[in-house]
Amino acid sequence: MGRLHLAPRALVCKNAVIEGDVQIGNGTVVHVGASIIAKNGPIVIGANNIICERATIINNHPTPLMIGDGNLLETDSRIEGRGIGHRNIVQVRSRVTGSSTLGNNCVVSATCSTEPTENVPDNTVLYGNPQSRHTRVDTDTDHTAVHNKHLEYIHEMLPRYNHIIEAE
Repeated sequence: MGRLHLAPRALVCKNAVIEGDVQIGNGTVVHVGASIIAKNGPIVIGANNIICERATIINNHPTPLMIGDGNLLETDSRIEGRGIGHRNIVQVRSRVTGSSTLGNNCVVSATCSTEPTENVPDNTVLYGNPQSRHTRVDTDTDHTAVHNKHLEYIHEMLPRYNHIIEAE
C-alpha cells in the first residue's frame, strides 16, 4: 500500500483516485475524478498545479515521475511519461506518452500527444491534425497571472462544494 503526502495548502478532492506513493505540493489542486496512480514508482507533484476532472497521471516506470510547478492538466489529459517541467498546459484529451518528457512552458494542444520516447524542449507547442509544432516566442507572464487567478478561485470555491482530503 502506498503513501499520500500532502503539503499544507494542497487541495485534493476525496473523489479523486490516488494509489501508491504520491507526494502533492503546496497549493496544488486535484479535482473530483482525477486519477494519480503510482503503479511502479513514486509520483512527485510540485506546487500550484491544477489537475482537472478525469485527468490521469500514471507512473509505469520504477523511477519517480516528476511534475513541476504551475502546470495545468486539463480534463481527460493523460501523463504517463517520465515527467514534465514547469508552467506547461496539457489540454483536453492530450497525452504525454511512454517514456517521454515535457520541458518548461510547453503546450500540448487538445487531442495531441508526444512521441513515446520524445524529450520535448522548452517553449514547444504541439498542435493540429496532422500534428505540427512550433516554438513559443511569448513570455509566460500572462499565463502565470491567469493561472494564479484560476488557483485563487479554485481554492476559494472547491471546498464549498466538495469533500477535501486534509493534510496531516
